[in-house]
Amino acid sequence: SKAFSGLQSETEEKVKLYGCVCHTSVPITSDEELLQKLGCSAWNKEGEEDATANDDDDTPNSRIYPLKIQQSTPLRVLHRRSSDVRTRYILSLSACRIDDHWFRLRMSTSAGTYVKEFVHGDCGRTQPNISSMLGGRTDITELDCEGIAF
Repeated sequence: SKAFSGLQSETEEKVKLYGCVCHTSVPITSDEELLQKLGCSAWNKEGEEDATANDDDDTPNSRIYPLKIQQSTPLRVLHRRSSDVRTRYILSLSACRIDDHWFRLRMSTSAGTYVKEFVHGDCGRTQPNISSMLGGRTDITELDCEGIAF
């Protein structure tokens, strides 16, 4: 119906903010290594404001964002969604290392981005992805939607 399609197009213009905890099989020995591999900014470990929220941030690692990604319909939803390849954007990304295998991410994305698949890659169905950037298996263990911007 027209009402539903109007709602759908309205939600596609929104920006969603996420925080997550991830585990990787690849040892990450420093914050600098994590930031370099992901091409992102540092997230203050005290949980304060995301470093990527500063529009004047022109550090070398912040320049790849917004990052254009291609997402095929995820395997977990393929039974209820049509198979398609969709372009989505990771608008900002910041990270902080917890230990050699655990780290936190904070990101803003275009609406409709499958965040879990952006992290683990969904068997190569999302490109690029965090697993490919780090060079090994990466899983998301916690995911929180922290807000929606219009």
